[in-house]
Amino acid sequence: MRPLAIRTPSLLLRHFVLGDAPAIMALNGEPSTRRWLPSHVYATLDEAVAALRYLITCYDTPGDPRVGPYVLAIDHSDPGRLLGHVGFSPLDTDVEVSYAVAEAARNQGYGVEALVHACRWIADVHDVTRVVALTATDNLASRRTLARASFAHERDEVRSFQGSERTVSRYRWQASSV
Repeated sequence: MRPLAIRTPSLLLRHFVLGDAPAIMALNGEPSTRRWLPSHVYATLDEAVAALRYLITCYDTPGDPRVGPYVLAIDHSDPGRLLGHVGFSPLDTDVEVSYAVAEAARNQGYGVEALVHACRWIADVHDVTRVVALTATDNLASRRTLARASFAHERDEVRSFQGSERTVSRYRWQASSV
């Protein structure tokens, strides 16, 4: 696996390491993560380590977000603390992006910054020209973040999302849009 470091004005997007598991557990404990991303919540540290171990193997096999997950850690560049994740995975014939930023780090533009730079990177490295994002329609903060990151709202639809049928908003990013 080639090391990855995408530096932005405020962030470092990088591969996860197993040592990130305690920070991931802290993020899992936040009410918003439990509400909006219950599939990203692990009951124990061992579960978090197992999930990270799987995600780390995906950097090489398959190593392509059109085939399997490719999830990056979001660190603050100074002092280098884990703020969340931004990840890509196949969704039907598209590549989907998902993201989460720690509650204490919100409203500072980090989600937008991570999305913009991660999408540019995925377009450049993996020749992905279109990325979709799904969010609960009632998750207004996520919808605003997507809009600020140049994602265009396509439609609202009812589908299985985060373990239940719900109304979600589908957004699209095109490589030429940023």
